[in-house]
Amino acid sequence: MALVLGVAWSMLPCPGAATAPPLTTNELDPPLTVAPAQPLASPPVAPSQLTQPPPATVVTNRDPLPQRPTGELFPLWPTNTLLETQVPLRDWADYYALPAPRRIGEFPQPTYEVRAGGGRALLRIGSPRATIRGVDVLLTHVPQLLGGQPVLHRLDLQKSLHPLLWVDDAAPLLTTNRIIVIDAGHGGKDVGTGTGDGRHFEKTYTLDWALRLRPLLERQGLQVVMTRTNDVEVPLAHRVFIAEEAGAALFISLHFNSAQPVPSRKGLETYALTPPGMPSTFVRDGEDNPRLAFPNNAHDRENLQLAWRIHRAVLNTTHATDRGVQRARFLGVLRGQGRPAVLVEGGYLSNPEESRRIADPQYRQRLAEGVADAVRELVRAPLVRASAATPPEGPAKKTSPPAQ
Repeated sequence: MALVLGVAWSMLPCPGAATAPPLTTNELDPPLTVAPAQPLASPPVAPSQLTQPPPATVVTNRDPLPQRPTGELFPLWPTNTLLETQVPLRDWADYYALPAPRRIGEFPQPTYEVRAGGGRALLRIGSPRATIRGVDVLLTHVPQLLGGQPVLHRLDLQKSLHPLLWVDDAAPLLTTNRIIVIDAGHGGKDVGTGTGDGRHFEKTYTLDWALRLRPLLERQGLQVVMTRTNDVEVPLAHRVFIAEEAGAALFISLHFNSAQPVPSRKGLETYALTPPGMPSTFVRDGEDNPRLAFPNNAHDRENLQLAWRIHRAVLNTTHATDRGVQRARFLGVLRGQGRPAVLVEGGYLSNPEESRRIADPQYRQRLAEGVADAVRELVRAPLVRASAATPPEGPAKKTSPPAQ
């Protein structure tokens, strides 16, 4: 899917803010205006201490993630500070009896480590890019320093950190329903993006990726439904209908990216639908209304966890550049999904180096194996590798569109 360069709301300049330098072609992300660091009550951690952080405190007499019956992640707080928009990380850690946030770095941004649940998160002051359990995740609001202390927006604590720090790796998401829809992006007249020389198109590579992925999932005992198995155009609404008709448990849409006129941009991105009330980390055509809610927002927590798992697994098999788990609201193929659903951008066809890698069948096989590895974690089934031979194409499944 060709994406134009967007601007996250949290990165828009505020009145009176210093003007950020122009984007250069060798940068992965737009530059950020970072507020000057303020002194902390405790001194920064020495670099020699960064390689082996202390283990997190184990709390045995309380639930580390209390919940209301409604599923709200933040119950009634004992102090008013945690009801504010910007939550001090120290107060958040104190409430959950967690280790205090540690300042572990100064350049290029002051960086803080928080440890909770199953791992740790690195938060960078003035940057939306956080690293949660080893994977980059773009926050919808940048962490800030207030009074010398790091703070984070309450919605990012609820919707970004909590679902990933406290995810239960031992709990399979696919139990009784083992139907997965694999969506090969574009098709037919809708060619998607293309390589710089105009010889190869996204629609061909996404179909090949999907056809390689199907047998890997079927070997895990899963029922795989394809939105297309040959070069046909399938409207977005029809792709949603196919998943509804199949009663699928998961929906995974496969795409490739473009960043013209910035050919240096490359890497893997995985998208989930933006939760209501939050700005998107990627915006197309300047439209992003946080007041909107869609059927798929009922699965916000599972969407993020699925995106994080797939992103981590594909990075492991491809060693691609990590451009992070992101959120977007314009993705029509995700909005109407009544199940956890994500969209994976397997790389940039506009980047000459990455385009050559994507053209290699062995690399597309590794893309498929990465997604299959992530799904295997959800079902706890052994994964059987397949060869990199070109998968056979089958006839397109005929599915009746929904009644108008």
